[in-house]
Amino acid sequence: MIKKIICAACAVSVMLCGCGKAEQEEYVFSLSKEQQENYAQIIEEKLNSFYWHYESTSLAYSESKVPENTEENADIYEASAQSGYDMARYAGRNAVCYTADLYHINSQKAGIVYFYFVRNDIAGLYYSPYANPQKVTGLNIRNVFTPSAGISKTESELPYSGSYADRRLSVLSDGFSSLYRYEGGSYMAELTESSINIYRYSGGTIRRYTTISYSQLDYKRPISAAFLNDGSLAVVVGSLSESYEGAETERIYSEKVLFFNSRFGRESPEIELASGSYSCVAMTEDGIVLINDKNAEFYKQENGEFIKEHSYYINVQATDFKQTDLDGDSVNEYVMTDEKDLYIYKISQSGLDCIWRTNVSSDCYYGYIYTADLNNDGAEEIYICDNTGTVIRYVLGKDGLISRNDDILYSQRIYAGDFNNDGKDDYILSDSENCTLYVRQ
Repeated sequence: MIKKIICAACAVSVMLCGCGKAEQEEYVFSLSKEQQENYAQIIEEKLNSFYWHYESTSLAYSESKVPENTEENADIYEASAQSGYDMARYAGRNAVCYTADLYHINSQKAGIVYFYFVRNDIAGLYYSPYANPQKVTGLNIRNVFTPSAGISKTESELPYSGSYADRRLSVLSDGFSSLYRYEGGSYMAELTESSINIYRYSGGTIRRYTTISYSQLDYKRPISAAFLNDGSLAVVVGSLSESYEGAETERIYSEKVLFFNSRFGRESPEIELASGSYSCVAMTEDGIVLINDKNAEFYKQENGEFIKEHSYYINVQATDFKQTDLDGDSVNEYVMTDEKDLYIYKISQSGLDCIWRTNVSSDCYYGYIYTADLNNDGAEEIYICDNTGTVIRYVLGKDGLISRNDDILYSQRIYAGDFNNDGKDDYILSDSENCTLYVRQ
């Protein structure tokens, strides 16, 4: 449809094409150098205002018409409106259409942008995403779902304030890596350099319940920990690599996965790891998933043993990985981060497919991922801190995830989950001065 619109030929004024042609000569649409420079400047300024990168050598123009305001073109009109331009006033008018290649900040191709000009005015503006070329969307949507995303519900406009009981906390100011719910309460795991602290929600507050010591971890450093469906805990442990001059950060080489039962006693089965590149463990429906370099290895528990069933190449060295059902359709999504980007994956017949991602590719996120429905609208939000120590709330939009942070102050962090297991999500709000537990009533 887009190509059909762009390629539609129409008669334009001599002023627009910049030259006159004799009737016997073949008609060629062209713009003067001055006109091209003027349009190029407008395009650059507008794309800069949306913080988009583009390839100036890819700029191309054609003679066209502004699309008619029809049902067939409704998605184009909506995308242009999202970009700040109502095409209705220019519908069907003669125009110049410019296209250019859009790029993300990490130099990955984002798609093709379309500008419609009537004289020197922008009459319409949108882009066709590289991740989903059949769509058109506004320039305010930086990252879009792939065609296979299958997201069935989007975030509503319901406020995130509600009826909560609040209580000051002296613990978990830096969050928790994993949550396990039991009848009336929950356990939370907090990793330190040499141990794992287990906290318990009960009696309206959170207190330390027990600690898994360095000796219980075989005198290894904990790398990642996750509760499993039965309340047991899986822990990836390893040893600190030898430091060398010029090394910016220390590295822990993974060695094995240890297991602790629901009373946090050591269990006998363990998984010896084949390499030192395991960075994360997470719960799945019937077992665990381990991130090994840029592969996701799925293990199923059978007769007390963990058997590797599948290994998928995901091109992400994830540091945190959460299984959740974001849109409430009973199909799980897998949310992960490598501290540079945020990704959402889904299992398909072909494997583990990335259905959405940010495109930053620089140190951007830290800490753990939390998913929760804090405005109780049936769609979960994603909470993760950026490198300033401020949480970003990502919500499900029609075309992709968007950030919604109007009610979040600088340095505030949100660690969310259903702490009392009543079906309503709660959260911990932490900043540089206070840490407060909010439990939905």
